[in-house]
Amino acid sequence: MNRITPITANTFRSDGGAMFGLVPKVLWSRLIEPNENNAILQRATVLLVELEDGRKALVDCGCGDPADFSERERKIHELDEEWLLPKALATQGLGLEDIDAVILGHAHWDHAGALCRADGAPQFPNADIYLRAAELECALGGDPLLYKSYPEKIRNSLRSLRERIHPVADAFGDIFPGIRMLPAPGHSAGQAAIYFEQPELAGKGTVPAAMFAGDNCPSRHHLRMVFQTAYDTEPLRTRAWKREWFPRCAEEGIWLLLTHDSSVRGIQIAADPKREYVEIDQYEF
Repeated sequence: MNRITPITANTFRSDGGAMFGLVPKVLWSRLIEPNENNAILQRATVLLVELEDGRKALVDCGCGDPADFSERERKIHELDEEWLLPKALATQGLGLEDIDAVILGHAHWDHAGALCRADGAPQFPNADIYLRAAELECALGGDPLLYKSYPEKIRNSLRSLRERIHPVADAFGDIFPGIRMLPAPGHSAGQAAIYFEQPELAGKGTVPAAMFAGDNCPSRHHLRMVFQTAYDTEPLRTRAWKREWFPRCAEEGIWLLLTHDSSVRGIQIAADPKREYVEIDQYEF
């Protein structure tokens, strides 16, 4: 059985309008209050996974060390003063060198920014990297329309780690026993959802299944079909993914694990005739 412990790699703020796309502020601000800059608090939640064979994996790795960002970038993103990920791992008796695998849902700055230090050295010196082959192509394919999605630091990190990257084809989604990497296009064309069969959630016990949904559903406030980020490169596919998976999550009791929610780590959902889907249980650890 794989054991999952959600941990906070970073906290930061993003423009609330950008996080809710077409949804007017008068609606989304009822759900989460912005600050004076119209920015909302987010966690970069990553999953520490203790594999059945004893190895340790991270699902996503967060933004990285705030010291590797310029003063202007730290101010724009309202990043923490210190890097939270090493401290969180230390509470589990682990260091960065103890991580054997990093599984990336997608390769945007707030999910893959910790792969390498500013000088290009790997932050996880003993880890193999797993991501969908389609996402690797998105990041390194050179499409000028995606230059903001995959900044130079991310591209350089992926290039420098190329020999340790395992691109996962859609036909081979099983990366470890009980862990699957499923196509979840929408936020990015190559995004994956990480699916766990009968995992143990720290503090909650064994559940039938759990899914780390990535930015197709970054928080518990994104359950409506049109509640999606303005950063989505393929917004209609985000909605298509929700239409495919939310009914399954509701019917099969699959826990949705959330990457950016500032107060809960996961939710269970149910269909609702007025609001499409609503949360019926929360998970926080």
